[in-house]
Amino acid sequence: MREMDTKTCLTGLFPIFQWLPEYSFPSDFIGDLISGLTVGVMHIPQGMGYALIANMPPITGIYTAFFPVFIYFLLGTSRHNSMGELTGIQCYLQNNVTKQCVSNIYIYLTLHYSGTLAVVSIMTGKVVYNHSGEGSNFTNLEVGTALCFLVGIIQLVMCLLRMGAASFLLSEALVSGFTTGAAVYVFTSQMKDILGVTLPPLGSKFEIVYTYYELGKKIPETNLINLAIAAVAIIILLINNEIIKPRLAKLCIIPIPIQLILVIGGTLLSIQYNLKENYAIKVVGTIPQGLPAPKLPNFDILPEILTESITVAVVGYTVSVSLGIIFAKKENYEIGFNQELLALGAGNVFGSFFSCYPFAASLSRAAIQYLAGGKTQITGLISCSLLAVVLLFVASFFQPLPRCILASIIAVSVQGLLMQAKDLPKFWRQGFFDGVTWVLTFISVVFISIDVGLLVGFALSVSSIFFRALRPYMCQMGNVPNSDVYLDITRYEGVRCSLIDLAFKAYGALLIGVFLFLFQLFFQLIEHRGIKIVHYSGGLHFASRAVFKSNICQFLNINLTEETKRRKSPNFIEADDAIKYLILDFTALSYIDPSAISTFKTFVKDLEVIDVQTLLAGCSPLVFEKMKKCNFIGGEENYVRTYPTVHDAVHFAQKQLRL
Repeated sequence: MREMDTKTCLTGLFPIFQWLPEYSFPSDFIGDLISGLTVGVMHIPQGMGYALIANMPPITGIYTAFFPVFIYFLLGTSRHNSMGELTGIQCYLQNNVTKQCVSNIYIYLTLHYSGTLAVVSIMTGKVVYNHSGEGSNFTNLEVGTALCFLVGIIQLVMCLLRMGAASFLLSEALVSGFTTGAAVYVFTSQMKDILGVTLPPLGSKFEIVYTYYELGKKIPETNLINLAIAAVAIIILLINNEIIKPRLAKLCIIPIPIQLILVIGGTLLSIQYNLKENYAIKVVGTIPQGLPAPKLPNFDILPEILTESITVAVVGYTVSVSLGIIFAKKENYEIGFNQELLALGAGNVFGSFFSCYPFAASLSRAAIQYLAGGKTQITGLISCSLLAVVLLFVASFFQPLPRCILASIIAVSVQGLLMQAKDLPKFWRQGFFDGVTWVLTFISVVFISIDVGLLVGFALSVSSIFFRALRPYMCQMGNVPNSDVYLDITRYEGVRCSLIDLAFKAYGALLIGVFLFLFQLFFQLIEHRGIKIVHYSGGLHFASRAVFKSNICQFLNINLTEETKRRKSPNFIEADDAIKYLILDFTALSYIDPSAISTFKTFVKDLEVIDVQTLLAGCSPLVFEKMKKCNFIGGEENYVRTYPTVHDAVHFAQKQLRL
């Protein structure tokens, strides 16, 4: 038993012990190998570029694609997420790191080799001002690694508090709108490299708007050779994705590693024609070799970046889970929400000791990893292995790689995510709240920022749940003749009218009379005289009790106050068809709280004053026990009678009415 508990605990903490023994080498490894190599090569220029965006030393981007990703390989549950540097987080970091730094900070690296490790010595021309007023000095790298550490701690705390369950609040509309907006964000971030222009620093809010405004002004400065190379790369990628790959998939399970071919081909082309010098093509640039020695983050800055850390932690987790949900749905598996918090938190804490900044799943690389044939987390291990080799031995080979090649690959890779915009009509058909959530989340991400878009989408999802809880489904029910089945009268009438319309179209007016006679005879719902049956679905609590009471009065067609006064009048005459019994179908009542029960007691007494008795049918054991604890049933004052089914309650009411 103890060995079993240890094994269960170990496999729960390290999912690798669950999926690795079931790994199918013949069917999965080729796809994982090609995908891992492709994504690994992508990490090199992306890591350096995103590090520069974040005002971090370029080498830290590659470190971020190596150290935390290995931890995620051990602890993560998504088979297709490509972990590492993330554009949205880097742009967020750019704003917050800059807030901690005095402008015009000059950073350079001096690499010292000790065996296979490289010690990164940071020397700065100016100091970083501590906003707490203590006058401490920090570098950009110190701010980034401290942020990485604190983000990891926050995510681990969220894991301990089981806050991964909050991901269930990520509705499909929220995930689709958020990831589509983020895909626009990623696509836009590549436009400057596709055109070969340089943009001034932009704020973290309304960045996409400002980007296209600045791009419009820079159109005359477009590097035509750069644009031509990017256009050719995009055309090759689209032809492969839309024509070659679908046909090849019918013949061979091994996809063409087109992204890897473009990266290598672009590098060789740049070397052959010296594109940087001859045509002013921007290239990746210097990639330092070696691994960093572990170093503690600077903890003094943690209080200054607490707010930013919370935002980055939530955004990074949400992006990772959102992407994980999309690919898990496509490939029919599940991810562990709380386990993802553990994997991200542990990876960030571990990475902070090796000059890393916060990591998460990348929109662009996740799409590439999936399209390149990645099957499992082995892809991440292969990517890490390639980066280790690159860092130690062959980093300089990729230095001439044109950045426009990389930008083209990223732009095309988010095509699938951008095409999610076609799902908007589906969400509108599913419901008003789903449509509004998609639109407002997408607009907030695109026109404001990723973190604001996440906040808006999350708020809308929670609001929709709250609103639906306040507006439970209630309906009046009727009996299907010659059965014990009771259905919603309104919906059943709609079906009946549709069938009549179909019959008219099929058989014409001649036979419609016969059809109507048979339909009325066998399919007309019966409303029993003196009995009103109401179905309630959802939870009955303090927030919905008023709606419950109001709807019941509408079904009974009464106003309690006026009806009570009317009955006290000496001229009162009760109608022959007056309702004497109210039967509440609680088969779909999921929960009832003491506040609702208290209101229910008063309501039942008010109904008794106007000579309406209340019967309950189909209460679940949970609801029955709660009512019993609150002395609503089974106590000295037994307010209502309960029955196992609606039909039983109807029989009792009919028997009493005949007496």
